[in-house]
Amino acid sequence: MTAQFIINSSLVFIGFILLGSAFYSIISGLQFKKRKEAIAELHQTLAVGSEVMFSGGLTGFITDLDEEFCHIKLADRLVIKVSRYAITQIL
Repeated sequence: MTAQFIINSSLVFIGFILLGSAFYSIISGLQFKKRKEAIAELHQTLAVGSEVMFSGGLTGFITDLDEEFCHIKLADRLVIKVSRYAITQIL
C-alpha cells in the first residue's frame, strides 16, 4: 500500500461521511418543519371543553382559554393555569 492509496481512500471515506450528514440534516429539517406546523395547528384548534395532554403526561379538560394561558381541570376541585404551549396533544 502506498501513501497515495491511503490518502485517496481516506478522501473517499470523508466524502461519504459528508454526503451522509448532509442527507441526514435535510431529512431531519423537513421533519422538524412538519412537527412545528402540526403543533401550531394544534394550538389554534384548542377550545373550552377539550381534553388535552401535557408534555409530562398529565391530562385534563380546558375550562378557560386566553392568548397565552389555559385553565385546566385535572380533578373535581383542582384547576391549574398553564401555558398553552405546554399542551402537546388533544385527546
